[in-house]
Amino acid sequence: MTDNAITRLLPDGSPDGGMKPMGYISDDAVADGIADERGHIFFTNAAGNVNVGVWQCTPCTEVARDYPFDQCCFVLDGTMTITDESGHTGTYTRGDSFVIPRGFNGSFKMTGNFKNYFITVEPER
Repeated sequence: MTDNAITRLLPDGSPDGGMKPMGYISDDAVADGIADERGHIFFTNAAGNVNVGVWQCTPCTEVARDYPFDQCCFVLDGTMTITDESGHTGTYTRGDSFVIPRGFNGSFKMTGNFKNYFITVEPER
């Protein structure tokens, strides 16, 4: 959506369609659990490299190698522990925000159902 209108972010996704299956986490990146992802994209800029949405996932651990974009997240529900390749960890719960830089290597562990708002910025195409 790029019509220059203000867009309200809703925690349950689109008011007329809710949340749809998403495939950000590839099967080979799941170290444990099952990544059942759902979400909704509320906004994409005209260049197609910035997206804003809501995302949720079932408990699992994702191993990230060369994370594909910069991402800012605001946690709506659940807990995520992020561990970088040096072993530094951060745990984020409802109300917390964090930024993941493009190229990040590490893991994302969701110990329960997890939901966040996100902004992703990909390199311009």
